[in-house]
Amino acid sequence: MTDQTIGVIGLGSLGSSMCRILLQDGFSVLGYDIDPERISAMVDEGVEPRTSAAAVASDCAIVLLSLPDSRASEVVCLGSDGILAADNPNLLVIETTSGYPDATLAIAAELAKQRMRMVDAAITGEVGGAIALPQRALTWCVGGADADVAEAQPLLERMSRYFFHVGPLGAGQIVKMVNNMAGAAAGIATMEGLLAAAKHGIDVKAAARVLDKGTGMNFFVRNADMMFADDGPRRGGFQIGLMTKDLRHMSKFAHESGVPSLMTDQAFHIFELFTRQVGYDADILSQAEIMQQWAGVTFSGKPVE
Repeated sequence: MTDQTIGVIGLGSLGSSMCRILLQDGFSVLGYDIDPERISAMVDEGVEPRTSAAAVASDCAIVLLSLPDSRASEVVCLGSDGILAADNPNLLVIETTSGYPDATLAIAAELAKQRMRMVDAAITGEVGGAIALPQRALTWCVGGADADVAEAQPLLERMSRYFFHVGPLGAGQIVKMVNNMAGAAAGIATMEGLLAAAKHGIDVKAAARVLDKGTGMNFFVRNADMMFADDGPRRGGFQIGLMTKDLRHMSKFAHESGVPSLMTDQAFHIFELFTRQVGYDADILSQAEIMQQWAGVTFSGKPVE
Protein backbone atom coordinates (compact mmCIF):
# COMPACT_ATOMS: atom_id res chain seq x y z
CA MET A 1 0.00 0.00 0.00
CA THR A 2 1.46 3.34 -1.10
CA ASP A 3 0.29 6.90 -1.65
CA GLN A 4 0.67 6.17 -5.38
CA THR A 5 -2.07 3.52 -5.27
CA ILE A 6 -5.63 4.80 -5.66
CA GLY A 7 -8.83 2.78 -5.55
CA VAL A 8 -11.80 3.51 -7.83
CA ILE A 9 -15.13 1.82 -7.15
CA GLY A 10 -17.72 2.27 -9.89
CA LEU A 11 -16.28 2.06 -13.40
CA GLY A 12 -19.00 3.75 -15.44
CA SER A 13 -18.37 6.76 -17.67
CA LEU A 14 -17.08 8.98 -14.85
CA GLY A 15 -15.24 6.31 -12.88
CA SER A 16 -13.48 4.98 -15.97
CA SER A 17 -12.41 8.51 -16.93
CA MET A 18 -10.96 8.98 -13.43
CA CYS A 19 -8.99 5.76 -13.84
CA ARG A 20 -7.55 6.90 -17.17
CA ILE A 21 -6.36 10.23 -15.78
CA LEU A 22 -4.76 8.59 -12.74
CA LEU A 23 -3.03 6.00 -14.92
CA GLN A 24 -1.75 8.75 -17.21
CA ASP A 25 -0.28 10.47 -14.13
CA GLY A 26 1.62 7.38 -13.02
CA PHE A 27 -0.66 6.09 -10.27
CA SER A 28 -1.43 2.44 -9.72
CA VAL A 29 -5.21 2.10 -9.87
CA LEU A 30 -7.25 -0.65 -8.22
CA GLY A 31 -10.75 -1.01 -9.66
CA TYR A 32 -14.03 -2.70 -8.80
CA ASP A 33 -17.52 -2.67 -10.29
CA ILE A 34 -20.49 -5.02 -9.97
CA ASP A 35 -20.41 -5.31 -13.79
CA PRO A 36 -17.61 -7.74 -14.82
CA GLU A 37 -17.53 -6.29 -18.34
CA ARG A 38 -16.64 -2.86 -16.97
CA ILE A 39 -13.83 -4.38 -14.92
CA SER A 40 -12.49 -6.25 -17.94
CA ALA A 41 -12.54 -3.11 -20.08
CA MET A 42 -10.50 -1.18 -17.52
CA VAL A 43 -8.06 -4.05 -16.97
CA ASP A 44 -7.25 -3.74 -20.67
CA GLU A 45 -6.31 -0.11 -19.96
CA GLY A 46 -4.07 -0.90 -16.99
CA VAL A 47 -6.35 -1.00 -13.94
CA GLU A 48 -5.63 -3.76 -11.41
CA PRO A 49 -8.92 -5.61 -10.76
CA ARG A 50 -10.29 -6.48 -7.33
CA THR A 51 -13.20 -8.76 -6.47
CA SER A 52 -14.92 -6.52 -3.92
CA ALA A 53 -15.00 -3.04 -2.46
CA ALA A 54 -13.27 -4.40 0.66
CA ALA A 55 -10.43 -5.74 -1.45
CA VAL A 56 -9.93 -2.32 -3.01
CA ALA A 57 -10.04 -0.52 0.33
CA SER A 58 -7.55 -2.93 1.91
CA ASP A 59 -4.78 -2.04 -0.53
CA CYS A 60 -4.78 1.76 -0.85
CA ALA A 61 -4.88 4.96 1.19
CA ILE A 62 -7.55 6.75 -0.88
CA VAL A 63 -10.68 5.33 -2.53
CA LEU A 64 -12.83 7.24 -5.04
CA LEU A 65 -16.51 6.27 -5.28
CA SER A 66 -18.36 6.89 -8.55
CA LEU A 67 -21.78 5.32 -8.09
CA PRO A 68 -25.39 5.93 -9.20
CA ASP A 69 -26.93 6.97 -5.86
CA SER A 70 -26.71 6.81 -2.06
CA ARG A 71 -28.17 3.30 -1.92
CA ALA A 72 -25.28 2.01 -4.01
CA SER A 73 -22.82 3.93 -1.81
CA GLU A 74 -24.32 2.36 1.32
CA VAL A 75 -23.86 -1.15 -0.08
CA VAL A 76 -20.30 -0.41 -1.24
CA CYS A 77 -19.32 1.16 2.07
CA LEU A 78 -21.27 -0.83 4.65
CA GLY A 79 -22.15 -4.16 2.97
CA SER A 80 -20.64 -7.49 3.96
CA ASP A 81 -17.86 -7.12 1.35
CA GLY A 82 -17.80 -3.34 1.61
CA ILE A 83 -15.20 -0.80 2.56
CA LEU A 84 -16.02 -1.08 6.26
CA ALA A 85 -14.93 -4.72 6.17
CA ALA A 86 -11.39 -3.71 5.18
CA ASP A 87 -8.85 -3.45 7.97
CA ASN A 88 -7.50 -0.07 6.95
CA PRO A 89 -7.74 2.67 9.59
CA ASN A 90 -7.25 6.24 8.32
CA LEU A 91 -8.51 5.34 4.83
CA LEU A 92 -9.88 8.41 3.02
CA VAL A 93 -13.05 7.78 1.01
CA ILE A 94 -13.84 10.43 -1.60
CA GLU A 95 -17.54 10.23 -2.42
CA THR A 96 -18.13 11.66 -5.92
CA THR A 97 -21.62 10.13 -6.18
CA SER A 98 -24.53 12.57 -6.48
CA GLY A 99 -26.09 11.23 -3.32
CA TYR A 100 -28.34 12.58 -0.58
CA PRO A 101 -26.50 14.51 2.15
CA ASP A 102 -28.19 12.83 5.12
CA ALA A 103 -27.36 9.40 3.70
CA THR A 104 -23.74 10.45 3.19
CA LEU A 105 -23.49 11.64 6.80
CA ALA A 106 -24.92 8.33 8.05
CA ILE A 107 -22.45 6.30 5.96
CA ALA A 108 -19.54 8.45 7.15
CA ALA A 109 -20.57 7.95 10.78
CA GLU A 110 -20.32 4.17 10.34
CA LEU A 111 -16.95 4.43 8.59
CA ALA A 112 -15.68 6.65 11.40
CA LYS A 113 -16.19 3.77 13.85
CA GLN A 114 -13.28 2.09 12.06
CA ARG A 115 -11.37 5.40 11.91
CA MET A 116 -12.06 5.79 8.19
CA ARG A 117 -12.73 9.28 6.83
CA MET A 118 -14.96 10.64 4.08
CA VAL A 119 -15.29 13.79 2.00
CA ASP A 120 -18.02 14.42 -0.55
CA ALA A 121 -16.72 15.77 -3.86
CA ALA A 122 -19.64 16.55 -6.15
CA ILE A 123 -18.98 16.87 -9.86
CA THR A 124 -20.06 19.54 -12.30
CA GLY A 125 -18.37 21.56 -15.03
CA GLU A 126 -18.80 24.39 -17.46
CA VAL A 127 -19.73 21.89 -20.16
CA GLY A 128 -21.11 19.16 -17.88
CA GLY A 129 -19.09 16.78 -15.75
CA ALA A 130 -18.98 13.80 -18.13
CA ILE A 131 -17.56 15.99 -20.90
CA ALA A 132 -15.32 18.05 -18.61
CA LEU A 133 -13.64 15.14 -16.81
CA PRO A 134 -11.66 13.71 -19.77
CA GLN A 135 -10.48 17.27 -20.44
CA ARG A 136 -9.40 17.67 -16.78
CA ALA A 137 -11.87 20.55 -16.61
CA LEU A 138 -14.20 19.52 -13.79
CA THR A 139 -15.59 21.85 -11.16
CA TRP A 140 -15.34 20.12 -7.79
CA CYS A 141 -17.74 21.08 -5.03
CA VAL A 142 -16.32 19.55 -1.86
CA GLY A 143 -17.53 19.08 1.70
CA GLY A 144 -15.57 17.72 4.63
CA ALA A 145 -13.17 18.43 7.48
CA ASP A 146 -10.37 20.84 6.57
CA ALA A 147 -7.58 18.27 6.96
CA ASP A 148 -9.42 15.61 4.95
CA VAL A 149 -10.24 18.02 2.12
CA ALA A 150 -6.61 19.20 2.06
CA GLU A 151 -5.51 15.58 1.65
CA ALA A 152 -7.99 14.97 -1.18
CA GLN A 153 -7.36 18.25 -3.01
CA PRO A 154 -4.08 17.45 -4.85
CA LEU A 155 -5.60 14.29 -6.29
CA LEU A 156 -8.89 15.92 -7.30
CA GLU A 157 -7.16 18.94 -8.83
CA ARG A 158 -5.55 16.61 -11.40
CA MET A 159 -9.03 16.28 -12.90
CA SER A 160 -10.33 19.81 -12.52
CA ARG A 161 -10.22 23.44 -13.52
CA TYR A 162 -11.96 24.65 -10.36
CA PHE A 163 -11.95 23.35 -6.78
CA PHE A 164 -14.29 24.72 -4.11
CA HIS A 165 -14.38 23.64 -0.47
CA VAL A 166 -17.90 24.77 0.42
CA GLY A 167 -18.34 23.48 3.98
CA PRO A 168 -18.56 20.37 6.17
CA LEU A 169 -19.35 16.88 4.95
CA GLY A 170 -22.50 16.89 2.82
CA ALA A 171 -22.13 20.51 1.75
CA GLY A 172 -20.72 19.54 -1.64
CA GLN A 173 -23.77 17.44 -2.43
CA ILE A 174 -26.10 20.23 -1.31
CA VAL A 175 -24.49 22.76 -3.62
CA LYS A 176 -24.49 20.19 -6.44
CA MET A 177 -28.25 19.74 -6.00
CA VAL A 178 -28.73 23.50 -6.14
CA ASN A 179 -26.55 23.69 -9.26
CA ASN A 180 -28.51 20.96 -11.06
CA MET A 181 -31.85 22.44 -10.09
CA ALA A 182 -30.84 25.88 -11.36
CA GLY A 183 -29.47 24.39 -14.58
CA ALA A 184 -32.56 22.25 -15.19
CA ALA A 185 -34.98 25.13 -14.63
CA ALA A 186 -32.92 27.45 -16.83
CA GLY A 187 -32.83 24.86 -19.60
CA ILE A 188 -36.58 24.35 -19.64
CA ALA A 189 -37.24 28.09 -19.58
CA THR A 190 -34.68 28.81 -22.31
CA MET A 191 -35.95 26.15 -24.69
CA GLU A 192 -39.55 27.15 -24.08
CA GLY A 193 -38.80 30.79 -24.86
CA LEU A 194 -36.65 30.11 -27.90
CA LEU A 195 -39.21 27.74 -29.41
CA ALA A 196 -41.78 30.53 -29.11
CA ALA A 197 -39.31 32.83 -30.88
CA ALA A 198 -38.71 30.19 -33.58
CA LYS A 199 -42.45 30.08 -34.33
CA HIS A 200 -42.20 33.78 -35.21
CA GLY A 201 -39.28 33.36 -37.60
CA ILE A 202 -36.54 34.47 -35.22
CA ASP A 203 -33.11 32.82 -35.50
CA VAL A 204 -32.74 31.09 -32.14
CA LYS A 205 -28.94 31.27 -32.23
CA ALA A 206 -29.13 35.04 -32.71
CA ALA A 207 -31.62 35.23 -29.85
CA ALA A 208 -29.33 33.06 -27.71
CA ARG A 209 -26.44 35.48 -28.30
CA VAL A 210 -28.61 38.28 -26.95
CA LEU A 211 -29.52 36.26 -23.86
CA ASP A 212 -25.87 35.37 -23.31
CA LYS A 213 -24.98 39.06 -23.10
CA GLY A 214 -28.09 39.93 -21.11
CA THR A 215 -29.73 38.83 -17.88
CA GLY A 216 -30.94 35.57 -19.48
CA MET A 217 -27.40 34.14 -19.59
CA ASN A 218 -27.08 30.42 -18.78
CA PHE A 219 -25.41 27.21 -19.96
CA PHE A 220 -27.90 26.66 -22.77
CA VAL A 221 -27.42 30.01 -24.47
CA ARG A 222 -23.68 29.93 -23.80
CA ASN A 223 -23.56 26.62 -25.73
CA ALA A 224 -26.09 27.48 -28.41
CA ASP A 225 -24.18 25.80 -31.25
CA MET A 226 -24.39 22.48 -29.41
CA MET A 227 -27.92 22.93 -28.11
CA PHE A 228 -29.73 24.20 -31.17
CA ALA A 229 -27.90 22.46 -34.02
CA ASP A 230 -29.98 20.59 -36.61
CA ASP A 231 -27.36 17.98 -37.50
CA GLY A 232 -28.26 14.95 -35.42
CA PRO A 233 -28.77 14.04 -31.75
CA ARG A 234 -27.33 16.34 -29.11
CA ARG A 235 -24.98 14.76 -26.56
CA GLY A 236 -24.62 16.10 -23.04
CA GLY A 237 -22.97 12.97 -21.62
CA PHE A 238 -25.36 12.62 -18.66
CA GLN A 239 -28.41 10.41 -18.24
CA ILE A 240 -31.74 12.19 -18.10
CA GLY A 241 -32.82 9.78 -15.35
CA LEU A 242 -29.89 10.84 -13.16
CA MET A 243 -30.96 14.47 -13.46
CA THR A 244 -34.49 13.44 -12.50
CA LYS A 245 -33.05 11.69 -9.43
CA ASP A 246 -31.05 14.80 -8.50
CA LEU A 247 -34.16 16.97 -8.81
CA ARG A 248 -36.11 14.52 -6.65
CA HIS A 249 -33.38 14.87 -4.03
CA MET A 250 -33.48 18.67 -4.24
CA SER A 251 -37.28 18.71 -3.90
CA LYS A 252 -37.08 16.53 -0.79
CA PHE A 253 -34.23 18.59 0.65
CA ALA A 254 -36.03 21.90 0.08
CA HIS A 255 -39.19 20.60 1.77
CA GLU A 256 -37.20 19.25 4.72
CA SER A 257 -35.40 22.60 4.97
CA GLY A 258 -38.64 24.59 5.08
CA VAL A 259 -37.77 26.41 1.84
CA PRO A 260 -40.38 27.03 -0.88
CA SER A 261 -39.65 24.58 -3.68
CA LEU A 262 -41.68 26.24 -6.42
CA MET A 263 -39.17 25.94 -9.26
CA THR A 264 -37.63 22.72 -7.95
CA ASP A 265 -40.92 20.85 -7.91
CA GLN A 266 -41.87 22.13 -11.35
CA ALA A 267 -38.53 21.13 -12.85
CA PHE A 268 -38.67 17.74 -11.13
CA HIS A 269 -42.13 16.91 -12.45
CA ILE A 270 -41.21 18.05 -15.98
CA PHE A 271 -38.12 15.82 -15.91
CA GLU A 272 -40.28 12.94 -14.72
CA LEU A 273 -42.28 13.42 -17.93
CA PHE A 274 -39.08 13.58 -19.99
CA THR A 275 -37.82 10.35 -18.45
CA ARG A 276 -41.09 8.52 -18.97
CA GLN A 277 -41.05 9.52 -22.62
CA VAL A 278 -37.46 8.57 -23.54
CA GLY A 279 -36.31 6.27 -20.71
CA TYR A 280 -33.92 6.64 -17.77
CA ASP A 281 -30.74 6.08 -19.78
CA ALA A 282 -31.46 8.64 -22.52
CA ASP A 283 -29.00 11.51 -22.86
CA ILE A 284 -29.82 14.64 -20.87
CA LEU A 285 -30.13 16.72 -24.05
CA SER A 286 -32.93 14.52 -25.36
CA GLN A 287 -35.06 17.05 -23.49
CA ALA A 288 -34.49 19.34 -26.47
CA GLU A 289 -36.09 16.79 -28.81
CA ILE A 290 -39.07 16.41 -26.49
CA MET A 291 -39.59 20.17 -26.13
CA GLN A 292 -39.61 20.54 -29.92
CA GLN A 293 -42.18 17.77 -30.21
CA TRP A 294 -44.38 19.41 -27.60
CA ALA A 295 -44.07 22.81 -29.29
CA GLY A 296 -44.67 21.43 -32.79
CA VAL A 297 -41.71 23.38 -34.13
CA THR A 298 -37.95 22.83 -34.38
CA PHE A 299 -35.38 25.34 -33.23
CA SER A 300 -34.82 26.18 -36.90
CA GLY A 301 -38.48 27.20 -37.19
CA LYS A 302 -39.63 24.18 -39.23
CA PRO A 303 -42.81 22.31 -38.30
CA VAL A 304 -42.18 19.02 -36.50
CA GLU A 305 -43.02 16.14 -38.81
